[in-house]
Amino acid sequence: MDEKSFLKRLQQELGVEDNDVAYLNGVVLKIDGSAASTSKLPFQTWSDFGWRNVAAAVSDLRVKYAEPRHLAASVTAPSLDIASEVIEGVREAARRFSVAYIGGDLNQGGDVVVDVAVVGIPRRRLGRVPQPGNLLITIPEFGYTAIAYRFWHLDHPTARRGVEILRRPAPDWPLPPADCVTASMDSSDGLADVLWTMAQGVDIVVKELPTTEEVREFAASHGLSLEELVFNGGEEFLPVFAVEPRCRVEPPYVAFAYVAEGSGHVWWRGELLRWRGWAYFRRP
Repeated sequence: MDEKSFLKRLQQELGVEDNDVAYLNGVVLKIDGSAASTSKLPFQTWSDFGWRNVAAAVSDLRVKYAEPRHLAASVTAPSLDIASEVIEGVREAARRFSVAYIGGDLNQGGDVVVDVAVVGIPRRRLGRVPQPGNLLITIPEFGYTAIAYRFWHLDHPTARRGVEILRRPAPDWPLPPADCVTASMDSSDGLADVLWTMAQGVDIVVKELPTTEEVREFAASHGLSLEELVFNGGEEFLPVFAVEPRCRVEPPYVAFAYVAEGSGHVWWRGELLRWRGWAYFRRP
């Protein structure tokens, strides 16, 4: 059993909604976190690591049309110096995203672990499941982070852009008109994970890869699978919205897939999408 299966079973036992945030008495809550031993990348500073965990929580709120208001962070670290650097990154991100940082908890331990809780004000309530006939839209910048995971040391503009996205993700993208959106998720575990998660009782048909010419050229020149870069990256913190077909798709968004009647499958070029994205505890 991997992370996603375990959490889904737990949510069923608790009787809570399978969603990226929790709606509670007029507010919305998101908690997110990670451990350095499994999540900190070689080029990230401790400050970057603190920033990243704030951005992850803020991204989940914003994609649900909730305004982040207050943030608390729990930091575990082997030394006070490392903890201070992590907390400075948390503070910098809170300032960037206009969230009030109200403190949290500090512990000593062998690994560096950061958990962030953000409370916000929802404009509406959004789930994960789109409706047949919907279009899926996103910002077409997938692939950079997947490149950076492997080529972070390379002095190439595409790799450098991926590194910067991973160091300081900035989920401050514009939001489409709220009355057009029927479901939403952000991409933290890869676009394939988003698509398979959203395909609950419906089928999703991908028509084009939401990426850039720069990523396409890098993949071709380095003998890489463009599909794997786009579908199986992660940490992009890019939004995916399901919108009604009556709504006009405005830049920076593109329509890259559509939702059809079905039983929970994702299709690409007439075949089932074989990529599944990232999950903790998944067996090889």
